[in-house]
Amino acid sequence: MAEEEKSVKDIGALGRIIGIFTSPGETFKSIDQKSMWLVPFLITVILTSGLSLYTMDIVMKDQIARLEARDLSEQQMEAARSQMEGAMKYIGVIVAPVGTLIVWSIFAGVLLFGCNTILGGEGKFKKVFSVVAWSYLVMVLGGVIKTFLIVSKGTSQGVTTSLALLLPMPGIGEKASLLYRFLSRLDIFTIWQIVLWIIGLAVVYRFSTKKIANFVLSLWALYIVIAVLIGSILGPSLGG
Repeated sequence: MAEEEKSVKDIGALGRIIGIFTSPGETFKSIDQKSMWLVPFLITVILTSGLSLYTMDIVMKDQIARLEARDLSEQQMEAARSQMEGAMKYIGVIVAPVGTLIVWSIFAGVLLFGCNTILGGEGKFKKVFSVVAWSYLVMVLGGVIKTFLIVSKGTSQGVTTSLALLLPMPGIGEKASLLYRFLSRLDIFTIWQIVLWIIGLAVVYRFSTKKIANFVLSLWALYIVIAVLIGSILGPSLGG
């Protein structure tokens, strides 16, 4: 038992980075022994900011095309274009560190509340936050792949790693169907992240994987329903 605990403690930052993709169970045991979120945070912020800057011109061109499809007046278009081409285009990069922490904190807070109150666990925020942080590395990988596709195609329109690939993509300015919006939420890397949440929470809470899976998947299904319905009401299209 002592030897097993020692081997878990020996997994360092590099081992966790590799292990989250190759052996998540053992990696989350290490995280349970010693919670650490700074490494995935730095990787996430540096890579996502860099990828955003790399594709900024392409994405901006697509955004302008979507605005043009809305039949805005010349004055409105000029105002929107000036805003997008000014300092505002860097706002995503600037707020990335704080935004990442806020999003992760929301995820961790919801999971902690649910596992503690609904499932009767006694988890700590730091451990759940670490599970969320390390799990997000698969989303960063997804971002790298999408960046490659965007640069290769010269557009972000239609670039997705979700099951929406099975349906024809709505044109710019066209309203996406409910089915398309639903399938767009079934992203390969999001599903992978959810699986990691389940594995990680099962480790830190000492619950069965089935018990955690039932809770997390129910929560995710509720989120998808709400997001699809709200998106259908408010958004003209997904824009790829």
